[in-house]
Amino acid sequence: MSDSESISRPRRNHLHALAAVGGLVMGVFLLLGAYGHYAAVWPMLDAPLDEGRFRLLLPGLMLALPGVINIVVCRAVWVGARWSVNLSLAANILAAVYLGYQLFRGVPGHPIGLFLALVSSYTLLLVAIRLGLVWPTREFESAGPSGKANT
Repeated sequence: MSDSESISRPRRNHLHALAAVGGLVMGVFLLLGAYGHYAAVWPMLDAPLDEGRFRLLLPGLMLALPGVINIVVCRAVWVGARWSVNLSLAANILAAVYLGYQLFRGVPGHPIGLFLALVSSYTLLLVAIRLGLVWPTREFESAGPSGKANT
């Protein structure tokens, strides 16, 4: 393969694959967090749903919604669909803002800081993809004994 052939072929952005796998893992963690929240508040929801009871369900919903979105769009993120990155980014920014608000309010005994750190890290990865960061920036090729590049 000549040098001009290797330059002309498009390079795959491996950040999409990293974001897809990260989105799947993030979705599972968020759904587990939502399940834990619902398991804790479910015994208190024996009466009809009013404003106070809805407030008990809201934190679980704010974890479950981005979790489901991350899992559903992970295949589209893998192939590099721009809409999927935008949707996942919007859902995770919403979750990060809500978790930041909960952390600021101070809810003792809850792992809000851990969830906020995970969601914020994943959001930064999605922002990097959205801004056009490409990883790896070049492909590494080693020259064999004949002087030609091995791929």
